[in-house]
Amino acid sequence: IKEFGTVIHEFDPYFNYRAAEYLYKNGRVEFFKWFDYKSWYPLGRPVGTTIYPGMQFTASFIKKHIVGDSMTLNDVCCYIPAW
Repeated sequence: IKEFGTVIHEFDPYFNYRAAEYLYKNGRVEFFKWFDYKSWYPLGRPVGTTIYPGMQFTASFIKKHIVGDSMTLNDVCCYIPAW
């Protein structure tokens, strides 16, 4: 982060960010029903039932209840491994 800033690199961390963003915007009920047509092309993926959602719930909680508008969700997801 010190050298390149808060940039998400590679596919898997970006997918986890997308999942955190979906959870943050739509809530946990919709998250567990979410079928993502952008991953596992052409079949898609039932995300809520095929991932371990710890990072997504942690990022959403930190954004909603701790940092609020002082950080973006992207920044929270980048800093979670460092915290």
